Amino acid sequence: MKIEFTKNQIKLREELRDYFNDLMNENLVKELKMSGGEGGGGPEFKKALKKIGQDGWIGLSWPKKYGGQEASYLEQYIFTEEIMRSGFPYPFLTTDSIGPTIAEYGNELIKRDLIPGILSGDIIFAIGYSEPDAGTDLASLSTKAILKNNKWIINGQKMWTSLADYSDYIWLAVRTDPKSNNHKGLSILVVPTNSKGLTISPIYTLGGVRTNTTFYDNVEIPESNLVGEVNKGWNLITGQLNRERLSLVNNAPVEKLLEDVTKWANNTVDNKGNKLIDENWVKSNLALVKSGSEALKLLCWKQAWLMTTNKLDMADASVAKVYGSEFFIEAYRLLMEIIGQESTLTSKSEKNILEGRLEMLYRVSSILTFGGGTNEVQRDIISMIGLNMPREER
Repeated sequence: MKIEFTKNQIKLREELRDYFNDLMNENLVKELKMSGGEGGGGPEFKKALKKIGQDGWIGLSWPKKYGGQEASYLEQYIFTEEIMRSGFPYPFLTTDSIGPTIAEYGNELIKRDLIPGILSGDIIFAIGYSEPDAGTDLASLSTKAILKNNKWIINGQKMWTSLADYSDYIWLAVRTDPKSNNHKGLSILVVPTNSKGLTISPIYTLGGVRTNTTFYDNVEIPESNLVGEVNKGWNLITGQLNRERLSLVNNAPVEKLLEDVTKWANNTVDNKGNKLIDENWVKSNLALVKSGSEALKLLCWKQAWLMTTNKLDMADASVAKVYGSEFFIEAYRLLMEIIGQESTLTSKSEKNILEGRLEMLYRVSSILTFGGGTNEVQRDIISMIGLNMPREER
C-alpha cells in the first residue's frame, strides 16, 4: 500500500514552503531570536500574522461562508507542517482550534465580532483552563461566573494561561452551576484581556518560556460572550483539546532539524580528519530519528484523515499526543549527541550551531508532555476509550 499526497497537495506543500521562506525575513527572524526563538507578540510577528491572514492562508480549511477556502484537514495539516517547519510561532490554538469551535457553536453576535478578526490575523486567543487546584482533573475547576443583569460576573484564578500577555481574548472555562462539582456545570466564556478586574501576572518557566497566572475579580462581560449552551461546555472543552493535541505534535520541526544536522555532520570532520557522518553511532542516531519521525508523520496523517471524515475521537488524539511529545525529547537528545556540547548554546551565542534552534526546541520540548493534557491522563484515555478497559478507582 502506497501512502502519498496527491499532485495538488504536493503543489500546495511546495507553494507554502516558498511562501514561509519569504515570510521569515531578516527583521522577523531577529525579533524571534531576541525572544529565544519561541515567543511571538512583537511588531514583526503581528505584521507577519496579518499578512498570512490577508493572503487567505488562515482560513484554508474554514467554510467559504466565513471567507475560508474549505480545504480538507489533510490540506490544513500540510499548512501546519510547513509553517512549523519555518519556525514561525503561529497561534494554532486560535486559528485551528478555538476559531472553528466558535464558528460551529457560537451565537451570531459573537461570530460576527470575532471570526473576521481571527481570519485576518488581528485576534489571538489564550486558553484559561487549569487552576491551582484543577489541572489534570479539569472537571473540578472552581472559577465561577454568575449571570446578573444580562452580564456574566467572573471570579477566580487560572494557571498556565500561555499567550495571555499578548492575546486579545481568553477562552475561559468557568463553573456556571454552583450546585454542581463536576463537568456538568461548566460553560465557556470569551473574555477580553482588557477587561476591568482581569490581572495577568507572568510565570517564567525553567525553560525560559513565559506563561501566566490570570486573576478574575468581578470581571463583567456581556451575556452574549457565552459559547454554546450554559452548563454544557464540557464537550466544547474536550473537542477543542482534541484539535489542539494534533497540532502540538506535528513532526515538521524534527524533520527540518534532522535535515540540517545531517548536512552539518556531512560537512564536519573529527580530530582525525574523518567525516562525522561516516561514524556508525552518528548514522545510528540519525536513523533512529528518521524512523521515529516517519512513524509520527503517518500517525498524524491518520488523525488528519479521521478529522476529515469526522471520526476522530479522544483516544486517537491522545495516541498521537503521547507518542509525539515523548519522541520529540528523545529525537532532540539524539541530534544533540551528534553536535556535541555546542548544541547547548542558545541563539544569542556567537558560537551557536544551527542558530540555536536545537537547544531551544530541546529546552521547551518537555512542555508538550503536559500541555494540552498530561501524558499520564492521555494514557488513561487510551486505556478506557481506545482499549475499553475499566476506569481506575481513585
